[in-house]
Amino acid sequence: GMQDIRAELDDLSFKVLEPEIRESIIHRLELLRQQDKNLLVKTIQKIQELLIKNRTKAEIFGREKKPYSIWKKMKIKSVNFSQLSDIMAYTILLEKPELCYFVLGLLHQKYSYVPGRFKDYISTPKPNGYQSLHTTLIGPLNQRIEIQIRTKKMNDLANLGVAAHWIYK
Repeated sequence: GMQDIRAELDDLSFKVLEPEIRESIIHRLELLRQQDKNLLVKTIQKIQELLIKNRTKAEIFGREKKPYSIWKKMKIKSVNFSQLSDIMAYTILLEKPELCYFVLGLLHQKYSYVPGRFKDYISTPKPNGYQSLHTTLIGPLNQRIEIQIRTKKMNDLANLGVAAHWIYK
């Protein structure tokens, strides 16, 4: 349940320790937003259309990754900002775990999957109980996107951690 606090501390620290890099990333994100102001909305609509066509009800959320997260990924992968293409992340929330695998199949059939970028934390949860399917695709608008697929219950645990877990036990 500490994710929001950690993200805020990451950003505050990043702002103090690497102000120029942080500002550069923020500037690049603003330029991307200007190129296509509705990128998140359009991508969500395309995914939603695919799910509706396959009679699957879901909630879909999109977000831009945070500057510190982008910088950390750039360091780990030893790439510059322009080489880093998966700065958009989407979460698909479903009612039952079996629907998560169904939706994963739909997405992998419709869009190109990026090899080596799939994790199944539903069948093999993380030690803290986190469950989700993670995949990276060349999405509906021909951009690389990260997608997390999980149930609402899994999402509560992911966002609120152990504090949310007692509700289901």
